[in-house]
Amino acid sequence: MTPAEADQRIILSRRTLFKYKAMIAGGELPVWDMGLMHDELDLLERIADSHPTKTEKIRALGEEWLRMMAAIQARLN
Repeated sequence: MTPAEADQRIILSRRTLFKYKAMIAGGELPVWDMGLMHDELDLLERIADSHPTKTEKIRALGEEWLRMMAAIQARLN
C-alpha cells in the first residue's frame, strides 16, 4: 500500500466511524458490525506498521473506534 493509498484508507475509516457514531446517536446499535469494527482496527494497525509516519494519526483514530465500541457494549449491558 502506497502512502497515498494509506491516507485514502484512513480517510475512509474516519468517515465510516462518523457514520457509525451517527447511527448510535439516532438510537441504533450496530451490534452485528462489531466484527467488522475489530477488522478495521486490525487494518489500521497494519497500516501503522507499514507507514510509521502515520502512527500517531492512526493511533488517535483507533482510540476513537475503541471508545465507540465500548459505548456500544455499555449500552448492551
